[in-house]
Amino acid sequence: MTGIVGIITFKDPFPIPDLQTNLRQIANRVQSFGLEDEGIWLQHEGKIGFGFRRLAMPALPSAANSLKLSETNRSALIMNGEIYNFKEIRAELESRGQAFRSHTDTEVLLCAIETWGLNAIDRLNGMFAFAWYDKALRSLVLARDHAGIKPLYYYVEPGGKGLVFASQYNQLLLSPWGEPGPVRLDVLNLYLRLHHIPPPYALLENTFQLEPGHYLLIKENGNIEDRAWWRLPRSPHFDLQGAAAVDAAGQALEAAVRRQMITESSLGVFLSGGVDSPLVAAIAREQAGPDLKAFTIGNHGWKQDESQDAKKFAENLDVNFRLLNITGEDILNLIPKVWEAQYEPFADFSVLPTMMLGQFSRKEIEVALSGDGGDELFFGYERPLSLLRNGSDFQYPWALRYGLYAAGRLGIIPRRSEVIAALSPAEYYFGVNCRLSEKRLRKLAPGLLGLPLNFSLYNFEKYQGLEDLANYSRYVEFYGQLQRGLKKMDMASVSNGLVVRVPLLDREVIDTSLRIDPFANMENGKRKQVLVKLLGRHVSPETIPKTKRGFGAPLGEWLRGPLRPVVEDLLFSENLYPGGVFDQSQLRLYWQEHLRNEKDHKWGLWGILALQGWARVNL
Repeated sequence: MTGIVGIITFKDPFPIPDLQTNLRQIANRVQSFGLEDEGIWLQHEGKIGFGFRRLAMPALPSAANSLKLSETNRSALIMNGEIYNFKEIRAELESRGQAFRSHTDTEVLLCAIETWGLNAIDRLNGMFAFAWYDKALRSLVLARDHAGIKPLYYYVEPGGKGLVFASQYNQLLLSPWGEPGPVRLDVLNLYLRLHHIPPPYALLENTFQLEPGHYLLIKENGNIEDRAWWRLPRSPHFDLQGAAAVDAAGQALEAAVRRQMITESSLGVFLSGGVDSPLVAAIAREQAGPDLKAFTIGNHGWKQDESQDAKKFAENLDVNFRLLNITGEDILNLIPKVWEAQYEPFADFSVLPTMMLGQFSRKEIEVALSGDGGDELFFGYERPLSLLRNGSDFQYPWALRYGLYAAGRLGIIPRRSEVIAALSPAEYYFGVNCRLSEKRLRKLAPGLLGLPLNFSLYNFEKYQGLEDLANYSRYVEFYGQLQRGLKKMDMASVSNGLVVRVPLLDREVIDTSLRIDPFANMENGKRKQVLVKLLGRHVSPETIPKTKRGFGAPLGEWLRGPLRPVVEDLLFSENLYPGGVFDQSQLRLYWQEHLRNEKDHKWGLWGILALQGWARVNL
């Protein structure tokens, strides 16, 4: 794991000592345990510079793996992440006469770009964010992996002075031109509704997230082009059903796990009581043997506690099982580290148990395999099932659909899903993902603007059949829910100095998922059936749980109990950030309702708490 940073100036260059000092300050702000190596590279008399902080571990033999200069001195590259198919790309380049000085994926990537240009990016299978500078053309490229596993942020100085990029958002606050700008109130609205900030948006003016599967082409004159090199298809064509779909998914995942298990470091797996991580663990166990370590977090008081299901999987798979039971007090003690780890405001509360899992596993391993991505690609959530249950009704105008819904509630006709009462699939999906209603948000934060005008994630043009609805659902899960989950895992892993790989987001697995009939995943009204059947080939069927519980915690109870001092301190001891946005009297009423257990406001409260925690640490 490497935290990468860089500065490019469009107008006046910096004195070399100033640029070097600033790069080091930005690089050193990475919030992580175990970042020991560092480096700085400068070019063109202060016009551009790269910096990095890197995790020191046996799997990564030298700091030079993070930063590479080409043999011809034509270009330089800095990367955070890993290219899993770099050996195949290297072999192809060697067949063309290319010689290599090291065994690193960074050097292979640099040579690939110099050989094939930016078309080389589409050859990559991995998790990465990188910057490539072409000295002759004096142009900079910033690129991010297909799924958004590795983050990359940037700030464009509004006066045209230059650009800063970094692996973590809070690093942009140390820009050589000062803090980027005021809070974007429309983005703050988006954050409070969705509990994270989806790409390409960022909290402060003039700052952005590079979108998954995109790259920026930045010219020395300040011209910036944002281009997509990969995008999840909105309407893929499927040719796999039944046993053939299960076979194909199995073959793709086995290949992905094999690619991602190559390491000289100690490696283990995260294990839940669901489907995805047990499936990854089962395949990893077959490839690694019985010494494979599996790590689980539990709490006997949670309604969603999966630890006993995970234990059954571990016994069935014959892996080396590790279980850590945590309490509300453990979570309370973790809060300061959570505020430090959230490099941008982030309000998915499951980051806390995920951080505990990372902290627990890091004591024994340096690399972990996770099951992220299975729900989004193979229809593991209730949302698509709800959308499709009476989805054919979306062919009718809203008034007729609402009449059908009302008639069903009255028993006049068979009952319809409440989803069809939404104005559109887009309104349904955005609404079900919101943690605060618009009505409540107006009371708590009357100073907010509306959503960003170009926010289009949930746009839905026209009903064209149930298959169209299913594909729409997968698309918005991939670019919505998945991005929140990946950011959570990045924060939790980086802060503990742990490398986490996600085989289900391997490009071969994604390509295979797109070939599978969506309804094969939702057979008989159940979820993720292709992966469930695949898991059934590795474990006893009775081991597989019937319902999905998710990785959660009793947040509402903890807010009234061990976390109550945190609420009182952050929300009512001083002015709230940003100034002039929140109505503190309304917020106190909101808190009292939750405290008296009259209403459950845990999600809204935690979103505001996380924002205040971020501001207290970073501003």
